[in-house]
Amino acid sequence: MTKQIVFFILLALALRILFIFQGALSFHYDMARDAYAAKQIWQGDLKIQGPPTSTPGLYHGPLYYYLLAPFYGWGGGDPRVPAFFLAFLNSLTVIPIMLLAKDLFKSTKLALLGGFLFAISFESFQYGPWLSNPSPAYLTVALFFVFLRSWQKGKISGLYLATVAALVSAQFQFFLIYLLFLIPVFGYLFKIKTYFKQKFIAIFITLFGLSPFFIAALKFHTFQNITGGFLSIATAGQIDFRSQFSELALNYLDKFSEIFIYNFFPTNVFLGGLLALASLIFLKKQKIILFFLFFNLPIFIFGGHSNTYANLGLVVGAILAVLNLTATIPKSTKILLIFLIISSNLFAIFKNGPLGQIILVIPNDMVLKSELKLIDETYQKAAGQPFSINTLTLPLWTNTTWNYLYSWYGQKKYGYAPKFLGHNQVGLPGANDLEKIDQPLEKTFFIIEPHVGIPDDIFNLEIGAEDSKTDLIEETKYGDLKLQFRKPKNE
Repeated sequence: MTKQIVFFILLALALRILFIFQGALSFHYDMARDAYAAKQIWQGDLKIQGPPTSTPGLYHGPLYYYLLAPFYGWGGGDPRVPAFFLAFLNSLTVIPIMLLAKDLFKSTKLALLGGFLFAISFESFQYGPWLSNPSPAYLTVALFFVFLRSWQKGKISGLYLATVAALVSAQFQFFLIYLLFLIPVFGYLFKIKTYFKQKFIAIFITLFGLSPFFIAALKFHTFQNITGGFLSIATAGQIDFRSQFSELALNYLDKFSEIFIYNFFPTNVFLGGLLALASLIFLKKQKIILFFLFFNLPIFIFGGHSNTYANLGLVVGAILAVLNLTATIPKSTKILLIFLIISSNLFAIFKNGPLGQIILVIPNDMVLKSELKLIDETYQKAAGQPFSINTLTLPLWTNTTWNYLYSWYGQKKYGYAPKFLGHNQVGLPGANDLEKIDQPLEKTFFIIEPHVGIPDDIFNLEIGAEDSKTDLIEETKYGDLKLQFRKPKNE
């Protein structure tokens, strides 16, 4: 089955990189911030703390930075190079899926179908080149399931490797630390006999694997913040305004259905939901697949129900569930189902692929190809003369994205960079890349990022502040990303 595995890896990779070098790559503040960190590591400035999580006081591990560093270095700062590498890592998820399918169903045909379904999966296609720390966890969570299965079959190395996979996953996405707690739950549910010495070794691996988090907490004095962060995860919210059970249950049902929608019927929500229901009906005797399908329940129990990545890794259970379904339904129905899945995924890939990672990021129009066209336009209008830029960004008053793009792309291609007219950037990534000035130059530009997430009152105030200094000459739109060519008021 080795040749088939290689074939499906190459198929998956071919689809995931299809639009990368056209610039169909979401790139905004988080990506630029991480690019700066990765480049600093490449230049010898090592990191022990990773990107911040959405929970105040909690940070991911730095492994993601180290993973990207050589590719930003070898690629001269081009984000498409590390994106290619991440797409390759994502494609390797074919291996654990096919191994699990072959092991559980004792069928090479179903294993091949599982590899194919993953290769054409729209959700996996979106995760593949995504320049964000959860992306590599797509592979490590799948490996976590393979190692649990190995442990269930009596190989104690499976326990140790599952522990390592959980720790590596938590490096990429901190909330995946809950995988460590699922290991004893798995052992209990499947009645796996484990001796004290073996448990001790697993605990030792866990403590060693968590040591980077402890070291970072000591260095940056964040133990108190971490404790507060964990407490905020577990809180039930203000008791008189918290969500009702029915609301949370419906949210979980929608999130659960999403994994079948994005992986099998991205163009039809109703069919995706029906497939989720049908797959569950036939899973009565497949206890391990049920475990893989519902392993993320702790996220919903402890308040992560709105997290964009709550379904991270669920693709493994979903594909196995659909394989189980295809093994039980009539041949004609099976052929129709597979045809519809292929059609829906390929249509979604070719229609939405040029738009970037639309199901994973907000806002959608911050795509590298549009950003580079915008930068080219500023230089073309400047016609070799010095020019200034101001920006209205998300996060507010944070020019990190444009600092990075102008210093990597603009400086390299045109030989000089613009002056920066906006808010002080002291302490922010790339603060020194563009020279700060207080008055607009003769040719000046105002870059307005998509309005999503920027409060209306502040958005209008920033527009008004720019209008007080410069007059609008011309506006170009790249979706919701806008470039305004302006001139100083005194001209």
